[in-house]
Amino acid sequence: MMKKTKSWGVLLFLTFLFIAGRLDAYGILRDSVAANDTSSYFDCAKADFTKIEAYECHRSATLPFIIQKLNPDLKYELTDVSEPFFGSEAELQVQPGTEKLVIFQTLLSIFSWCFFTLTVVGLFRHELSKIFAAIILFGFAFVPQIADWDSILLSESMSFSFFILLCAFLIRFLQNCYGPGSLMRRFLSGFFLLISAIFWLFTRDTNAYFIAFLSVIFFILFCITVFSHHKFQGLMLVLSLCLAACFLFQQQTFRTSKRWLLPLLNNLTTNVFPYPDRVAFFEEKGMPVNEAVLSQSGSAEYNDLYNQKEFIQWAKTNGLSAYTAFLMNMPLWSVQQIFLNLDGFFAENLQPFFYGKPDEKPHWADKVGNVLHPLSSAVLWIDLFLLLILFIYTIRKQDADSLVWFLFSFLLTIGSIMMISVAYLGEVRSVWRHVLCGVMPLRLILWIQILEILDQSLDSRPSPPIINRLGGQSNRSETDKILDR
Repeated sequence: MMKKTKSWGVLLFLTFLFIAGRLDAYGILRDSVAANDTSSYFDCAKADFTKIEAYECHRSATLPFIIQKLNPDLKYELTDVSEPFFGSEAELQVQPGTEKLVIFQTLLSIFSWCFFTLTVVGLFRHELSKIFAAIILFGFAFVPQIADWDSILLSESMSFSFFILLCAFLIRFLQNCYGPGSLMRRFLSGFFLLISAIFWLFTRDTNAYFIAFLSVIFFILFCITVFSHHKFQGLMLVLSLCLAACFLFQQQTFRTSKRWLLPLLNNLTTNVFPYPDRVAFFEEKGMPVNEAVLSQSGSAEYNDLYNQKEFIQWAKTNGLSAYTAFLMNMPLWSVQQIFLNLDGFFAENLQPFFYGKPDEKPHWADKVGNVLHPLSSAVLWIDLFLLLILFIYTIRKQDADSLVWFLFSFLLTIGSIMMISVAYLGEVRSVWRHVLCGVMPLRLILWIQILEILDQSLDSRPSPPIINRLGGQSNRSETDKILDR
């Protein structure tokens, strides 16, 4: 719900400036960059998405589904494939049959960031903080650290865009629940939250764990409402159950798809085979062990390993559960691995697949992006500290806006740490790109929390009360009037 603002002209100007800047600096169809995995998404696009088999393909379903809708004939040609692992970055060019996909990714990105930014701005109260928020968030989305991904034919662009849409509808849903939002507004924001969550869920497998976390938090909020205030918030419960169902469906199809097999082999050769005590643990889980298998320690190639039929059969049937048991059996080691590698998670922020010429991409924005997308793991600790400040604000003020921002910041901060952990422990190769699903939100929530604290400091007007039918309790008499209406 957008509050009345005197700065609407400035905000409108900044929005048009962002849209025009993105289209001018990056173009709507200046290039499409293919990677080694690109063709596999087109292969999965051949599936019938009305059948469960489409979700059991070797790639998550969102990108193949959109490819199918944009290119029903599936006619394409990958004329130049980028291989940054081997030091071969592609030249910028449009690869036949991918034009509509790049246009869609670009427009979806622009729309999602505009919608998200205006949603955030709408909840701030002071005019100065609204303007600062628009400048920072539009800048966050303009720089190559975000915008360059729209040219790459992989899942990152859509994962970012659908995540930002999810965040926008999450803010609106929480605001409509804990503020004076009507039932229709709560329903619409909850419905679009669910839709954006489903599309985001099936862009990358790691995203599923954030959805599960969101489902649990919604269920906890529902229980607090029921048992502490004797109010039944059915929409919160329905949304929790729907998200849980989506998570379970994704997990079932994920296990059937065997998308986890190659990452499992990466982890075994890196974290298990070189260590006799760990090998012994897996032997107890039935893993076949011989000299040919253990010789693959630390290897990035698996031709010989795939020739070990008995081992591969065990990996397909029991490998995932065995590795999960291994991580649970060594919780201190698991946490230590994440902690020791934090600096590496934040050490990069630019896509590695191409580096356009000065007249092709706004490389002057790289340095600006390094400020908005910090390269230090201190971001995580600052996020946690700012989250504590927002928690104190919420306890002291007990108003709707403070509660909404605390819940949103809590979900993004803790959920992102969880996604980083799952991504790193789940795959030891291409680590930076895999953990980006959690690193990008941690960088984003840093600025949102700073802006919210600034807004709280600048504005001294009383905030709207928390509506007690949803778990909050206000001492203000206005609350009763709202409930009566």
